[in-house]
Amino acid sequence: MNRELEKLLKEKWFLVAADLIAVFAILVAMPDKRDGLDTFLVICAILLASLIVVIPVLKDGGGKAERQAEQARLRAKLAEEIDLQRDNVRAGNEALNRRIAEVEMSTQKAAEAAVAAVAQRASTEINALKASLAALEKKVAEAAAAASSTDALEEISGKVDALAETVRAVVADADEAAESLGKTKAEAAQALEAELKSVREEIKKSAKSAEKAVDKIEAALESVREEVREIRANPPVASAPESPSVTAPEPEAVAAPAESEEEEDEEVIEEIEEQEEEPAAVAAPEPAAAGTGTALIVNLMIGIGNKPFVRGTGPGLSQDKGIPMSFLGIGRWQWISPDPEAPATVEVWKNDQSPMGEPLHISGGEPLEVDEGHFGGG
Repeated sequence: MNRELEKLLKEKWFLVAADLIAVFAILVAMPDKRDGLDTFLVICAILLASLIVVIPVLKDGGGKAERQAEQARLRAKLAEEIDLQRDNVRAGNEALNRRIAEVEMSTQKAAEAAVAAVAQRASTEINALKASLAALEKKVAEAAAAASSTDALEEISGKVDALAETVRAVVADADEAAESLGKTKAEAAQALEAELKSVREEIKKSAKSAEKAVDKIEAALESVREEVREIRANPPVASAPESPSVTAPEPEAVAAPAESEEEEDEEVIEEIEEQEEEPAAVAAPEPAAAGTGTALIVNLMIGIGNKPFVRGTGPGLSQDKGIPMSFLGIGRWQWISPDPEAPATVEVWKNDQSPMGEPLHISGGEPLEVDEGHFGGG
């Protein structure tokens, strides 16, 4: 209590000083200081005025613990949000590292595959060159054993020239493969750099969004503090207690109206949905009434947002794609054949996705009307 009083005097010293100045001023300004009763009454009035000023201050000091608890809760919430943002940034960094590792692995695999292809191609060319040299040596040995004629020498020289051209071509192919390998490595490095740049930009964007989220949280905390201050400044007045003569309703009596209210809400929602569908039905052009032509009328409550389609064999019908039926009224749909005299076999599909009931055969020139029982109760 002494610490609170010292803290209160430190924070509200000006009020105490004002009271003391008022006391001294009144004591100095009194006309007759020897009248003890008047002096006592004046001092009592001054003390009463001081209490009127100090008591609200003491009450305000008592509610400080609640404010500190509220501030601690807000700080904890802010710290939790900051930890969440840090976790998000850490997850982004881990995803970046995984992405970099995947790009490096793919680049290494591509380079190894290119090197293996070049090596395989070079080995194939070298094997072919060895085979040609062996065949040439065999022919030279045969020519030298038989006779060294001019024609054989010319043939041998031509084959040697061809072999030299082949060797040059192999060397050129090897150089081209090495150059393509260098280009592949350069392209892979550029792709990796572009990927890293895009990932860095995404991390920067996520960091900016986290900063914005923290700013929003701080603004929300500040608004909460303002509301708390307003509530403390203008505390709500407690409502007067009810008269004890009024008896509380029994639990069963309360539960029954609640159920009736829920049923009334459901009925109101159904009426609103029906009213929303009715203007659409009125706005759409009414189809021609099925007089004596081939037509199908279905009395079916298919549900809000659903629509029946027809498939089958006959004029305008298909087995693969359905035709939407025309809306006549709530739970009443119609399809009219383009040829009023031709028969048709019709199958009703729900939203052109699932069949409903058995196929219906319609005689030529006569409408057919079926109820909901044909579809197993809709």
